Amino acid sequence: MQRDVTALTDNRFDLLIVGGGIYGAWVAWDAALRGLQVALIDQGDFGHATSANSLKTVHGGLRYLQDGDFGLVRLMIQERATLLRVAPHLVHPLPCVMPTYARFMRSRWVMGAALTLNNLLSLDHNQLPDPQKRLPLGRLLSRADCLALLPGVADAGITGGACWYDAQMYNSERLTLAVVRSAAVQGAVVVNYVAAIGFLGTADQVTGIQARDQRSGAQFAVRARLVINATGAGMNRLLGFLGKRAPGRPVPLSPAMNLVIRRRLLDCAAGVPSWPNGSGRDSQPSRLLFMAPWRAYTLIGTTHGHYRGSPDAFRVAAADVAAFLTEINSAYPGAALTLGDVVHVHSGFLPAHPDQTSGVRLVRRSQVLDHQRTGGVAGLLSIVGVKYTSARHAAQKAVDLALAKLGMAPVACRTHSTPLFGGRIDRFDHFLAVAMRTKPQSLSELSMRRLVYNYGDHHRNVLAPVDETGVDT
Repeated sequence: MQRDVTALTDNRFDLLIVGGGIYGAWVAWDAALRGLQVALIDQGDFGHATSANSLKTVHGGLRYLQDGDFGLVRLMIQERATLLRVAPHLVHPLPCVMPTYARFMRSRWVMGAALTLNNLLSLDHNQLPDPQKRLPLGRLLSRADCLALLPGVADAGITGGACWYDAQMYNSERLTLAVVRSAAVQGAVVVNYVAAIGFLGTADQVTGIQARDQRSGAQFAVRARLVINATGAGMNRLLGFLGKRAPGRPVPLSPAMNLVIRRRLLDCAAGVPSWPNGSGRDSQPSRLLFMAPWRAYTLIGTTHGHYRGSPDAFRVAAADVAAFLTEINSAYPGAALTLGDVVHVHSGFLPAHPDQTSGVRLVRRSQVLDHQRTGGVAGLLSIVGVKYTSARHAAQKAVDLALAKLGMAPVACRTHSTPLFGGRIDRFDHFLAVAMRTKPQSLSELSMRRLVYNYGDHHRNVLAPVDETGVDT
């Protein structure tokens, strides 16, 4: 995959996607698979922002059962199965545990009912060809079993536990790149370090964008029949180039923070309740902290806050990290975390509801905005993305709408069943075993395993320049 800026100026595209995070990447691949002439640009590395700063969990939506949003649960289950299917090297089952208590919505009775319902809703999306990708049914745990799995949890009031399975990305950045590379293989023009600095067209018709090469500084026009704004936290800034036709109310954004801890605190993911201000376990817990083992580390999240400035100017404050560590240690005393345990801080932005007087309320469902309908500007769509897991489905809706806007005949989406770049693997366990048996002698088992998990069936291409002595040829 070569960076070719001239390819952007030599063509008039059907679809130009601005923003190469996971949402823009899925749109590019979906549209290319359906036969459109596609261009994808990003002002930095592909997937460099919020898409890279996640808990790496592929959610099945269990939490939404408490609100009776069965449609959203089904959608998340469907998309979890899709990622396990099309990216078998990058997405793997993840056992999860949550303690149960005598009161509130986290009692054994309520959680048992939720697990049963979740099992039923998952049945038709769990029949994957690869046995390694099939998720076991959720079940209740005894108090002893729960505490054995969560040895550091604050155990007062725990009556047992609930166990279910989601999935986890081995490398979220590589997954985004796999989607981008899939689009490129299908004919899309994909170029990073190209910034959109304005729109082309008239007051009521967008015909492309004015771009700047971030490396050379050169400016040029990229023309397209339809532009899709998939810039995530940069959405409001890009729409600001519409001038008087820009939406009157920007999409509110909430900064989110996760911590990467330099050691594994547990062997399964855990949803651990946090009580406000250290109040007793008889009060209503304020929220769940999610802790997940990832490689040799632990990911812990997520905090959400208010912010009205430019996303580019946002920085995580040391005081916020310290406060989060205090909250984690209260909920999971066995961790005994200090600032020295934090190896990395993930931060990104998520869309929130405008009314945030009673705390942050995040948007739950992704949206595709047609600016011709909402503001009279033709040739422009925007995607309000919410979850990494549901990005493919949002992209499918965006491309469906794009085909209609372009006056083209409907074409079926195939991204739910087409393997991603590196993902043509029938049974991952067998594939990994063969790769380990045939690895170069100069390569450690850990390095070989990482290559397979990151590159899938393309790992041999990475090894090609290396001879048996480990020296480049």
